[in-house]
Amino acid sequence: MSKPLIGLSLCRWQLKDRDEGWFHLVGEKYVKVITAYDAFPLAVPALGDELDIEPVLENVSGVLFSGSVSNIHPSFYGDEHEGCGLADKDRDATVLRLMAAAIERGIPVLGICRGIQEMNVLYGGTLHRQVHEVPGRLDHREIPEVEDNVCYAPVHSVKLTEGGILHGIHGVSELQVNSLHGQGIDRVGDGLLVEAVAPDGQVEAISVKGAKAFAVGVQWHPEYHPKENPDYDIFIRAFHTAVREYQQQKWG
Repeated sequence: MSKPLIGLSLCRWQLKDRDEGWFHLVGEKYVKVITAYDAFPLAVPALGDELDIEPVLENVSGVLFSGSVSNIHPSFYGDEHEGCGLADKDRDATVLRLMAAAIERGIPVLGICRGIQEMNVLYGGTLHRQVHEVPGRLDHREIPEVEDNVCYAPVHSVKLTEGGILHGIHGVSELQVNSLHGQGIDRVGDGLLVEAVAPDGQVEAISVKGAKAFAVGVQWHPEYHPKENPDYDIFIRAFHTAVREYQQQKWG
């Protein structure tokens, strides 16, 4: 069997103030969490409604919706607020179409950080734009100006929902995870199940109820050196197992 293709969402940023100054980018750790598990990334440019997603859907066996320094624009979840930090409406428009179509077809889907927020918005949920300003919530943002092994170290626990997908994957009721996000889930979208919650009540993982295949989003970053962290490795392998099962079903 050939290596499965996994679609990988890109961001669209203008790095130079001219027409040809646009770039489509993704963090390397998202590339490596695909290649390190013997699959191949298929980059999906953030062209919004201009992008024909059919070739992606016809050729991939899974889709990974990556984290980003940008935030989902509030207009995509019915809020007139101007938003906080960098926005990327082209990615928003691309991802929401692609994620909906992939889940409908039964293509395995994994959302990480921004990806879980996109999944929640797709199903009609809303976001806290600044979790640390919500009364009673922890400051979930990354620690500034420290080495990666400190920044990405586990900093709080999450309680897994009994009988949920993550509970089944890990076989435990609690995990220790890293935390590098400013925004997070507020109202959970219709048709989504809460898979994990932080000690402060912040929803940290969700899944699509009744999905035909793996369709999970997590707020932490299991893509950071997953083979050095057994909990992250088990989770990432579960996604890749679903990808290979889809590949086998579709192509034999």
